[in-house]
Amino acid sequence: MSVDTTWAYRLTAPYRFERVEVPVPTSPEPGELIVRLTAGAVCGSDLPFARGALVPAGGPGQPGRPMHEVVGVVLASAHVDFGPGDRVVGWASNWDALRGVFVTRGDQVSKVRMETSDALATVAQSVACLFTVFDRLGPLDGRSVGIVGVGPFGLMTSVLAHDLGAGRITGIDPLDRRADAEGLPFDALVQQNSRVWAAGIADADRPDIIIEMVGHQSATVADAMNAVAPGGTVVAFGVPDDDWYALPMRAFFRRGGTLVTGVTTHHRAMLERAQDYLIDNPGFAPRIVTDVVPIDRVQDAFAAACQPRPGQRKVVLSVD
Repeated sequence: MSVDTTWAYRLTAPYRFERVEVPVPTSPEPGELIVRLTAGAVCGSDLPFARGALVPAGGPGQPGRPMHEVVGVVLASAHVDFGPGDRVVGWASNWDALRGVFVTRGDQVSKVRMETSDALATVAQSVACLFTVFDRLGPLDGRSVGIVGVGPFGLMTSVLAHDLGAGRITGIDPLDRRADAEGLPFDALVQQNSRVWAAGIADADRPDIIIEMVGHQSATVADAMNAVAPGGTVVAFGVPDDDWYALPMRAFFRRGGTLVTGVTTHHRAMLERAQDYLIDNPGFAPRIVTDVVPIDRVQDAFAAACQPRPGQRKVVLSVD
């Protein structure tokens, strides 16, 4: 009996992918969907795996890993809210969507309601994550915001923070992000390492909220904790690579600071809100996605995302 197969990519070494054939899933478990991939965005959370710094669940070299920000078409459904032919956006729940057909949970996607390309529709997943963070922060009410890391997520954060009522917004990044941020609601851009910025900041310039968008190490979280205003809040948005972080807790404690993290749990609700926002702001996604790369150039896409440059924002893989 023959088994239908589809393509997949798997890591064989840091930054190196090979194409393999894998069986096509045929029978979703209750609550699951089988989805044909049409576009997938490279997320900062994927990069440590691509660099070889972390081992994906199931061990190294697992076909399809790492990718989880997806748009696709449902082929088979065991979830009451979806049927074959539905176009969906959201999470690949196993982070293994570098393949022609993948399985995900129905509660981690929503039907695409935006009139846009699949590549641009991937932005809804990113915006959903950001809404989770801003929900945890509560009303901004004119509070000043610092954004450490002015890459794609930092740029998006500036817009949402402004729209949700933030006061002065400052971006901090060692790269020259002036062209990327042109027209966005930054009141100031600081082209410095965050450690230098935190060490030299005047008390009057300390943001009420600092959102750390770099992740994957403790240094930028520590810098944010050292720079925030008394009684302020630090958001550790970037995904940690390590189980344990050494942080300047004594100074942060004396300053009366609050440390907030954000993991999206109500995926569908956040995706629906994100789509509402993107429908109302149709210029948002085209501003964020700059590189749409064919899937057979997956290695180039991950290499570019691992070495960000001014002018490069979101990198998306497209399947013809």
